[in-house]
Amino acid sequence: MKILFILIPLCFCLGGCSEQSETTSSNKSERPAVELVEKPEAVVAVVSENPVEPPKKSEAIPTELAVDNAEALIFELPEIKAWSDYIDQKSQGKVHAAILTTAKEPQDIDGKQYWPVDFFESQDTHMHRWESFWVRIDGKEILVDDLADGPISLQNWRDQKKPLERIKS
Repeated sequence: MKILFILIPLCFCLGGCSEQSETTSSNKSERPAVELVEKPEAVVAVVSENPVEPPKKSEAIPTELAVDNAEALIFELPEIKAWSDYIDQKSQGKVHAAILTTAKEPQDIDGKQYWPVDFFESQDTHMHRWESFWVRIDGKEILVDDLADGPISLQNWRDQKKPLERIKS
């Protein structure tokens, strides 16, 4: 009698567990199928919105790489290379040029997004700013921050300010 009393609850437990596990496993096998069907439909809807035009670029804030690219574009300017060499030679290696940006996000100028990039002379006790630039986040335009006129094109800056004359002596 004691054995029968133990077996009956054990059978119910095993029976209940097997039904539950079958239900759980059948639910688990159904869910991924539904998710797999939903995800491709969402992608198809986005892709087929306008099949003639390519998808538009995201308007998301650029990553750190964009800031690095903006600094690299400024460093490649012939004026910056000449100024860097001049600072190094004139100070006999004691002072160096530095390119920095302190902005965490691009700034808006006339409806376009730009990274501010500054060129400095790095002294022991302080930094002396030589020039400030604005690099459009797509890298297609560089503006120079003219204190009197605001941002001007790189070519206007070269024509009007003649930056290489600054180091002639």
